[in-house]
Amino acid sequence: MSARFTKISGEQKTVARNYGSLVVLQGLNYLLPLLIIPFLERQLGLQMFGLIMFAQAMMVFCTLVVDFGFNMTATREIALLKEKGEDYSTIYFHVFWARLTLLGIMFLVLIITTFSFEKFAQHWQLYLLSYGVVVGQAIFPVWFFQGIEKMRFITIINVLAKVIFTVLLFVFVTSPSDYLSVPLFNSVGFIIAGTVSFLISLKYVTWQRPNYKSGSAFYKESSLMFVSNISSSLYTALNAFLLGIFGGDILVGIYSSFEKLILAAKNMFIPIYQAIFPYMARKSHLEMKTLMRSLLIGVTILGFLITVLFIVFAEWILGLLYNDPQIMDYAYLFKIMSSIAFFAGLNMLINVLYIPARKHFRQLMYIMLAAGIFNLIISLIVVPIFKIEGTVVMVVTTELLLFILALIYYGRELKNT
Repeated sequence: MSARFTKISGEQKTVARNYGSLVVLQGLNYLLPLLIIPFLERQLGLQMFGLIMFAQAMMVFCTLVVDFGFNMTATREIALLKEKGEDYSTIYFHVFWARLTLLGIMFLVLIITTFSFEKFAQHWQLYLLSYGVVVGQAIFPVWFFQGIEKMRFITIINVLAKVIFTVLLFVFVTSPSDYLSVPLFNSVGFIIAGTVSFLISLKYVTWQRPNYKSGSAFYKESSLMFVSNISSSLYTALNAFLLGIFGGDILVGIYSSFEKLILAAKNMFIPIYQAIFPYMARKSHLEMKTLMRSLLIGVTILGFLITVLFIVFAEWILGLLYNDPQIMDYAYLFKIMSSIAFFAGLNMLINVLYIPARKHFRQLMYIMLAAGIFNLIISLIVVPIFKIEGTVVMVVTTELLLFILALIYYGRELKNT
């Protein structure tokens, strides 16, 4: 067996091992809600459940700001340093100190926002407790372990933390008055997982003090990814946020009950992309194109099957998980949202995997910004009028637009090489 073949075989084994870990990690992130969300909807009622989902939508914005695009740019840099056998410390602490700074800034913004508006001030404890999730994710260096392709340890930590969180919910949340226990337990789980993972990561690096000036080039590159991520939130978390403002907590609860199921299907693709990303980032453009051809076929088939299953069994799925007449009245909207599983799998293949691996962050920013602005402008028109129907139509339309823009970009890439 040649050395080259052995090397490739070894890389593929590493990808497979990390894929297995990421499947468990992401599986918990998106499959546990299939247990938790129906439970919370039944125990808390649609109104309080919708309020919690509204708070979580706010935390998505906070998390995206604190991350600042490092989830892609730092992962890529760490993967390249691993390939060269160089030290990780400088990039690691560029990310660490920047995240801590942004974490403090966003907490101040949250406090000011919460106590400046009556809608938020009524439930200020909910929003402040929910911020613990942002803290946990800020100190949790998933990007680092993904870059060095060692996901096993943090997967175990996450499994334990999330299982404990789930058990606590099922034991202590028994009525609508227990709604504050949800963000409390959720935050504790994220903070514990983040702290332990951070401590483990320190054995791979040498401690460095903040030096923002030396990281200016890296921060500038990450800012392009940050704009892309914020733009993506304009058609994800923003939908629930606007619906909460114009439609009320009950409609947010109904929409979120659908959205969580769609996200569970949509994010089935993420472990694949995360596991392959460090591997693809090290490859030549020709090798990337070969891998993409195989992935396009598989993702298309899987996305189509998931969409068909959701449409055919929509009433049965919703009845099994929620058994709520108000939710069942909107089953037709769930069927419409099911098309997202098809569009999203393909647009993420290009936007989440291929473009960042090519380091075309500016092109990605343009794609995400176009979709985000489109969704924001049209949503501000249709959501106040059509409420949940307008929200569903907008999220599906935006996913379709992202799919079209991704195909246009990829088609140009193929023509230019």
